[in-house]
Amino acid sequence: MKKFLTAILIVLTSCSGFLNEVPTTSLSEEDVYDSPQALEANINGCYLTMNNTSLWKGTMYEYFQTGSGLIIWGGQRTTDEWLDGMFFTKYSTSTTGNKNIWTAVWLGINRCNRLIDHLPDSPVDEGFKKEIEAEARFIRAIFYYTAVRIWGDVPLIKSSPVESEDLYNPRVPFWDVYAFVLEDLDFAWENMRSQARMEEVAPFKNRPCNWAALSLKASVYLTIGSLLSAPDDNFWDTSIRTPDFSACGISSAEDAFTLAYNTAVDVIENGPYSLAPDYRTLFRWTEPGDWFLPESILKITASNKAGQSYCAVHMLPPFPEGTANVATTNSNAGRVRPCRFALENIIKHSGGQRGTESHNSNLYTTTADPRFAATFFVKYLNQNTNKTVTTYPNNSNVTSASDAYIKKYLEPSYDVTSGKADFYFMRLAELYLIAAESAASLSAGPGDAWAESAISYVNVLRDRARRSRDTGIATAPANWSAANFADKDALINAIMWERVIELMGEGHEWFDTHRRGATWLRDNIAAPANEFYIGHLPDFNTYLVYHFPGAVEKGYVFPTEIIDLRRGLLSAYPESELRLNTAESRQNDFYWQ
Repeated sequence: MKKFLTAILIVLTSCSGFLNEVPTTSLSEEDVYDSPQALEANINGCYLTMNNTSLWKGTMYEYFQTGSGLIIWGGQRTTDEWLDGMFFTKYSTSTTGNKNIWTAVWLGINRCNRLIDHLPDSPVDEGFKKEIEAEARFIRAIFYYTAVRIWGDVPLIKSSPVESEDLYNPRVPFWDVYAFVLEDLDFAWENMRSQARMEEVAPFKNRPCNWAALSLKASVYLTIGSLLSAPDDNFWDTSIRTPDFSACGISSAEDAFTLAYNTAVDVIENGPYSLAPDYRTLFRWTEPGDWFLPESILKITASNKAGQSYCAVHMLPPFPEGTANVATTNSNAGRVRPCRFALENIIKHSGGQRGTESHNSNLYTTTADPRFAATFFVKYLNQNTNKTVTTYPNNSNVTSASDAYIKKYLEPSYDVTSGKADFYFMRLAELYLIAAESAASLSAGPGDAWAESAISYVNVLRDRARRSRDTGIATAPANWSAANFADKDALINAIMWERVIELMGEGHEWFDTHRRGATWLRDNIAAPANEFYIGHLPDFNTYLVYHFPGAVEKGYVFPTEIIDLRRGLLSAYPESELRLNTAESRQNDFYWQ
């Protein structure tokens, strides 16, 4: 099996035992683990790696989520760095979109490993050290969960490298990586601080408690269930190997979905979280309480040294109303946008209406669902020009000006170049959706107890959405009933779109459109998106070719052949990483081939 350098060479000079150099100061590495305050600083450093500009709030969104079929960029892109998104993946040669994410993930894992490695020798109280270890293992689980979903088989590195030989690690089967993730999360659940203990030790810091580990376990179980529900339709070749999740306590998709359901329900019913009564407050950012809502399970907070402006700058339009600075221009504004296919389906599935004019009568244009207005700018006042700009639907200009903007990261200090809004990595609403999808996956069809349970969890969110307005109650989205769905698949697919409506702009898009296999991706994203752009969107060529010059001529429409879609379910290993592997000269982007 291939061995890889795993991009942690960049931190080797900080690893004890390797290249034993005389310290240039009187502070040794051991000194930074010798007090509770030092350990707290170290765990905060582990969280800081999640703020890396190459991860969720930066490159992972701009270059990676554009492969979801739901996100597009505001502007023209001509190279494979961008065009590979049309194939739902990232090629090995995608330098920014793949290599930087890879490097940042392993940097985060290594920082967690270094802390864990040094804890046994720390003189700090054993109980305190166990709390810190649990939190470090929780963060490490997040990084490995991210890595295994992007690249499949990855090296499994459980401690920081000491010798040069420790740098070269073989890929391990993806199911072993999932088992390791769950092992870390089990430890975290048992040993992380409770919410009360966390507030005692680290008040007002938005630190997650032990229930965050259980919440992430529910997501992991859901992903495993999704993979196993399409074993002959996913990224591995069943003629070569069969995934073995027995170490996870899972022998079938039903096992995984049952665990996901039970875990999510446990968090919903017994955890310290509660849904915000008004959806809009989740992204309002104007009141002190907006930053500490009990719906939050884990947020990546803003940092002046960690590219906090990426979400704000790249998702917001130029100079929206409320912008603090209108004297500075920023060409990066609005680079990350929901595509028109996503907007069409969000409006459709949230009880929206088609246009009433001849030019838009075949498009869904408006919805009373308050989540839509809280999530998107479809019309906004540009404070710099003092002009109102309409983006969706905009049939007179179906190029970059026709895609709405995501508004979730607009807060009072946003000044075109920087913003401080937090990034929800996980919030309680997602647990309702995990419970719903798991129950629907366990059902035989609409009308049975599992389906009714799935519908009930979705209806909690839809009821919250309707009430998220200043006066009265919105007419949409309506509550679901079994009569709305022809079969089990229709219910599952509706829940998947409900995830898009509820969570758009929060980093789930690529992962959600990829985990249920190639046929699901074809039937729900690729084929209907092609049909929408070609058959329904006015001036299709103008819209698509604007974003992909020469796209139609080059065949850059979404692939619908299952073999091509299976290739897109994972991203390739970065080419720079493959070059470091001198033991094998042949590059193989997709290991299941």
